[in-house]
Amino acid sequence: MKKISSILIMVGSLLGTSCQKSFLTLAPQSQATDVNFFKTASDINNAVSGCYSALQSSNMYQDHFITLMELRSDNIEDQNPGGNGGRDYTIDRFLAKSDNVAISESYAAIYNAISRSNNGLVHLDVVSNTSLKAQYEGEFRFLRALNYFNAVRLWGALPLVLTPIIGADAKALPRTSVDGIYAAIENDLTTASGLLPSAYTSNIDKGRATAGAAKSLLGKVFLTEKKYPQAIATLKDLVPPNTNPYKYTLLPNISDVFSVTNKLNAEIIFAVHYEKSIAGQGHGLAQYFNQPALDPKLLSSYGPTDTRRDLLNTITLDPNNKPVKKYADTFDPTTNTLGNDYIILRYADVLLMYAEALNEVQYSNSVTADAFVYLNTVRSRANAVPYLLLDLPDQASFRNAVLKERRLELPFELQRWFDLIRTNTAISALTNSGLTVNTIQSYQFLYPIPQTEINIVGNPVGFPQNTGY
Repeated sequence: MKKISSILIMVGSLLGTSCQKSFLTLAPQSQATDVNFFKTASDINNAVSGCYSALQSSNMYQDHFITLMELRSDNIEDQNPGGNGGRDYTIDRFLAKSDNVAISESYAAIYNAISRSNNGLVHLDVVSNTSLKAQYEGEFRFLRALNYFNAVRLWGALPLVLTPIIGADAKALPRTSVDGIYAAIENDLTTASGLLPSAYTSNIDKGRATAGAAKSLLGKVFLTEKKYPQAIATLKDLVPPNTNPYKYTLLPNISDVFSVTNKLNAEIIFAVHYEKSIAGQGHGLAQYFNQPALDPKLLSSYGPTDTRRDLLNTITLDPNNKPVKKYADTFDPTTNTLGNDYIILRYADVLLMYAEALNEVQYSNSVTADAFVYLNTVRSRANAVPYLLLDLPDQASFRNAVLKERRLELPFELQRWFDLIRTNTAISALTNSGLTVNTIQSYQFLYPIPQTEINIVGNPVGFPQNTGY
């Protein structure tokens, strides 16, 4: 069988048919063409469901993203060089090449997901209800932006595809600049934040992207681009006293944020949703959340009263499965799967992003200034000792404190690697960790473009391999 480029997958990627129980419960994909598929508003709703389902894949948040975004960081390491033919070990040790399967499968999955959004967007006119049409457009745009945001941070310049395309055009696409991709992401999220509702009234819709999710992600995008004034302006709408109508809040007990009996709670802004009681909608126990080899310096960074430290301890499900408490669940007796959601955006992250952006614009030497208040709000919820002005007397010390706090607050939430990259601290952090790390060079801040893509496109000028690979 001929190998097919991941970009070419976008040509024929269409979506599933009916939904069960909720919009996140997805039926198998059909092979119908878009001419026959998109006829009613229900078809568009199913198309949106297909976009959400793409995130559930083992090639994305269920497995490979954990490897690419968390294992790569200084939080955790792979100690099994022979596992999966060294697929994950080489990523962890900065030895991965352009033929790495986790890298190529994630690349293909992301472009497949982008294709789903593109296919849905061009058929929105079948929806006659104006508000529903706006919501669907916002969801397609939010999800497309999320996928491009992951892609540009993983690989840098990439083909930018915003409409369905035919095979010949797909193969001819050059790599668009990083700035060009970010401009498209910003446009999608800005548009989505104006189209999406602040909340959904029906329980069946709970978990869909909201205007608050679009603004939170846009704030993260601006922070990544070092557009700090724009990040402040965007995130300000989500924090006191401007939280209405979003009403996000920190839960008093941080362990409740991750409880499978308290999913999609008031701290969760957007998450990849799983239902273990439904066949095909649960997931297995991620190997790196199961008896993980954690950086001892991470564990020792928590103060003696910090309640977040306990979330990294393990519990025993059976002799082979001892997950960290943060992702504790029991296997469904029928499906033999777990149902933890994978959180992409939550309120504590927003508060820390806001504090960081404020400090980057101007350091404030007062513990009553917003940057100090929101940093300490996150610490206080975890019963950690709040920072005093003497602890953080200047902009640099405050910057370091926020980065450390993000590590303490968000381990295993696929944030750390990207935090290290955007703060240009990856090399020093990994060098100074208690992990076994091969030499890391700056070109490895990006992954290689899959060699299959390079070979099929065959355009070293318009579609070159990333430097160093």
